[in-house]
Amino acid sequence: MKKTLIFILPVAAFFLILTAFQSVNNSPAVIAAPGDDFAIPEDVSAIFDKSCFGCHNVESQAEKAQKKLLIDQLGDLSKAKLVGKLGEIGEVVEKNEMPPEKFLAKYPDKALTEEEVKRLVEWSESAANELMK
Repeated sequence: MKKTLIFILPVAAFFLILTAFQSVNNSPAVIAAPGDDFAIPEDVSAIFDKSCFGCHNVESQAEKAQKKLLIDQLGDLSKAKLVGKLGEIGEVVEKNEMPPEKFLAKYPDKALTEEEVKRLVEWSESAANELMK
């Protein structure tokens, strides 16, 4: 009995851990802030990946774009700065200022559709409102 128990307990623990990792890996993809509840929904993240992330990330060579916005570091901002950045995102997207025309001349496939603009504006407004509660 004792030998059986010594064998069964580690095997059971292994399966419990395996199950926990599988449930985490099957959750929807979001970009989350390490210590906050801020997360970018998967559909918004897909839009960012298509049209924005190429310039607005820490690895980019577009220094001007980096100074304006780093999508991969949004979650590191204070709530006040994050609310401001979300407002800026909604504003420049709604005014059709991003992606810039010069960029779109080279990469027309990166242009935002009307639906994508609408989704980004809605998300930025709702995320900012949620943070201000």
